[in-house]
Amino acid sequence: MKTNPAYSLVSFVLLLTTLLVTPNFAQDNANNEREKADLPECDIFLFEIKLAPNGTSVTDGQNITARKGYENQPYFTPDSKSFLFSQSDDYQTDVFEYFLESGETKRITNSANMEFSPQPSPDNQTISFVTDGEGANQSIWHIKRDNLTPQWTLEHLAEREPVGYYSWNHGTGDILFWSRYGFNVRLSHATDKPTHYVSGNAVPSSPQMIPNTNHFSFLHRQGNGQVWIKELNPENKSIRPLTPVVGNNTHYGWAPDGTIIMMEGTVLHRWQKNESGTRAWNRVADLKSQGIKSATRVNVSPDGNWLAIVGIGHQESEPKNE
Repeated sequence: MKTNPAYSLVSFVLLLTTLLVTPNFAQDNANNEREKADLPECDIFLFEIKLAPNGTSVTDGQNITARKGYENQPYFTPDSKSFLFSQSDDYQTDVFEYFLESGETKRITNSANMEFSPQPSPDNQTISFVTDGEGANQSIWHIKRDNLTPQWTLEHLAEREPVGYYSWNHGTGDILFWSRYGFNVRLSHATDKPTHYVSGNAVPSSPQMIPNTNHFSFLHRQGNGQVWIKELNPENKSIRPLTPVVGNNTHYGWAPDGTIIMMEGTVLHRWQKNESGTRAWNRVADLKSQGIKSATRVNVSPDGNWLAIVGIGHQESEPKNE
């Protein structure tokens, strides 16, 4: 029986079309099965900053991410030439790095998990982050710049307390983390020692290393509802209150000179010594004219010359306090 040439041509075209289209359908189906990440819209703004005992200037602000989506948690590298941050697509977050001189953004991780709060080690060769990776129940992991295989930092601990935010002193091995569901802060260690319960009623905020010390700071909600920045001495476990926060923001940052900065809406505040020698919050700059509508997180570079702020521009919707 002879085959109709026209029929054969149609069959070939249909087969070719199927082969070309099927992989796309498979990819679309795979994406449809994934749950989209519900993350707030926010960008990272970069400023030059000058910190002096009698004043603060903030200039040359620019939105260096300026895209739809989530860019958050900037953390400068020790040489102040770049900063790490978390950036999302529709489904997940990964760690990226922004280089100040070139304006280039480089992807660091590309996993199926969500990575947040990236931080570099003092030698800039290790990058740690919070991940929801399998088996970790949301914990701290780290990678080497020359070996991107993730290692579970707190694997030696018997408990599996989910980590929300953390700060790692690589010199002593101490790690202070905020428990995501327990709303407490715990002192742990990168290689040994059990965790030590520090305080309950801890506010969702990244613990910080206090410059030129081995001490940490964290946020604590008092019985009267007032939120304070407090200092923890990990050696003797003592806690010392430092200052109430400004307004309702729960994010702040230490400058290398030992002062604290934080945003309230569009206004930057600095906690520093006054002429009397006592420390107090001073309003130092309104950044509305430089494109910010409201802001949350702040981070100052180790050399004290750069300020990264997480916020939204005038044309965007309000960010969540993540």
